[in-house]
Amino acid sequence: MYFTRLDDSPMFRKQMQSLEEGADLLRERCLKYHKGCRKYTEGLGEAYDGDIAFASSLEAFGGGHNDPISVAFGGPVMTKFTIALREIGTYKEVLRSQVEHMLNDKLLQFVDMDLHDVKDARKRFDKASLLYDQARERYLSLKKGTRTDIATAVEDELHSARSSFEQARFNLVTALSNIEAKKRFEFLEAVSGTMDAHLRYFKQGYELLHQMEPYINQVLAYAQQSRERSNYEQAALVERMQEFKRQIDRESRWSPNGMTDSPNGDGIQAIGRSSHKMIEAVMQSASKGKVQTIRQGYLSKRSSNLRGDWKRRFFVLDNRGMLYYYRKQNSRPSSGYSNQRSSTPTEHGSGLLSRWFSSHYHGGVHDEKSVARHTVNLLTSTIKVDADQSDLRFCFRIISPTKNYTLQAESAMDQMDWIEKITGVIASLLSSQSPERRLLLSPKGSGHHRTNSESSSFSSSTELDHSMSEDFMMEKNSGSGYFEHSRVTQHHRTSMRPDKPIELLRKVVGNDVCADCGAAEPDWASLNLGVLVCIECSGVHRNLGVHISKVRSLTLDVRVWEPSVINLFQSLGNTFANTIWEEMLTSSSSFDHGDTSR
Repeated sequence: MYFTRLDDSPMFRKQMQSLEEGADLLRERCLKYHKGCRKYTEGLGEAYDGDIAFASSLEAFGGGHNDPISVAFGGPVMTKFTIALREIGTYKEVLRSQVEHMLNDKLLQFVDMDLHDVKDARKRFDKASLLYDQARERYLSLKKGTRTDIATAVEDELHSARSSFEQARFNLVTALSNIEAKKRFEFLEAVSGTMDAHLRYFKQGYELLHQMEPYINQVLAYAQQSRERSNYEQAALVERMQEFKRQIDRESRWSPNGMTDSPNGDGIQAIGRSSHKMIEAVMQSASKGKVQTIRQGYLSKRSSNLRGDWKRRFFVLDNRGMLYYYRKQNSRPSSGYSNQRSSTPTEHGSGLLSRWFSSHYHGGVHDEKSVARHTVNLLTSTIKVDADQSDLRFCFRIISPTKNYTLQAESAMDQMDWIEKITGVIASLLSSQSPERRLLLSPKGSGHHRTNSESSSFSSSTELDHSMSEDFMMEKNSGSGYFEHSRVTQHHRTSMRPDKPIELLRKVVGNDVCADCGAAEPDWASLNLGVLVCIECSGVHRNLGVHISKVRSLTLDVRVWEPSVINLFQSLGNTFANTIWEEMLTSSSSFDHGDTSR
């Protein structure tokens, strides 16, 4: 009890004044505390906005399951984290709402209503006290001779003023006692309720994250494994780059004269023999459907236009006997250098050629804008060192039935390596895919089925391996093209045969009948397909267009049948050519394929 006695006295007035002063101080403290609470709730709101913005940015960064970039760095894994962060942000918004309701609103209500009632009661009390003092003075100032009616009116006014004064005094006492009573529980309830809201907030967040703890640990373990694997791959990459630099240093210090002017005069021959064994082993894997890169690197290619300018292109030689290069679309060629001789392909190239060979890898250094162009089939091609054709060093040519390619290497060793690899591939193709070798492996491959022209047109794989190094030595010393010596030898071998091309080519296996309809004694040929056809089928070939088949007569077009063209046709024949052009043909042909199948 704050007021033990309710009568108006100096002690009562002093007690009321003390309570009023305490209420004023409490009001100031409440306003300061409310200001801090408002900042806290505003901070909670900003934190909620930050949590949602963070979750949204993480969701956008993750990209979802269909984004290939996000899949590369684990974007789908972050989806679960995004959901958890949004849920935690919701918990924070609930906490802000509870603090706003239980603390800020109650503080405002206490200041604006309870403490304001004390002020209003004090004003009414002062006004009633003044009126009561004035009425009391008028009543006490009456004299003895005052009329009774006047004295009665003044006395009634005094009683009314005193009643109003007592009512205002008790209202002030009630407001002050209300403030003193609420001080005991109002603030404790608000603050304890706020702490309980914090408890629920952290408890919900802990339960949510506790449920995700196994998942978080699993992701952390996977990230650690990925880090270790990445460190290992980086170390391996650094080691490969150092080895690559050491190889370049060794090649730069290795003089080209050391290969040709060795004491025993056998430098190129030794290299050719050892490399040919490797090429033979790699080429055998092509029959099993395994595509490997034998050689790849940058070469300068002379354009076929009138200017004849040189452009740097990335060439790839694989074990299928294909030589092709990459070039940039709508951009200048890359100035980077690559001479990696890895037999393991790395990635697919884009473009028509890569889609055509989509089941294989080509192992090139290129990006998505690189396109493989102008594939050369080395089975029908030769290579020549162009010492007389160009005044530049390190040049050589690839001669195919459709187009000639003038290429320039970056060093003498690079040139020799390219010539060696390409020559080895050509020799391996001729020795492993020629009809003569297939006939040797068949029961009917001996005896009268081998004519003199066949034995003179083809050599065994051993003879090719042995002659490769000799041809290289001759082309370096004399400057003539590759196969120049072999052409002279071939001409010497065939000098005793009839001069007519039709008599030479009909002795090749399968050339006694038309390659298409099987008619006897064909006298027309397709230059780019390498087959002999009858006159009826030649008309069909002409209608296809020269871009499909170039038809020439064996008897009329004499100038076409040069020794090189005759040698090419002798190395093919209708039987072998149809195993290539009709390989996917499901229906049976009109002539016998028995020799080919065997």
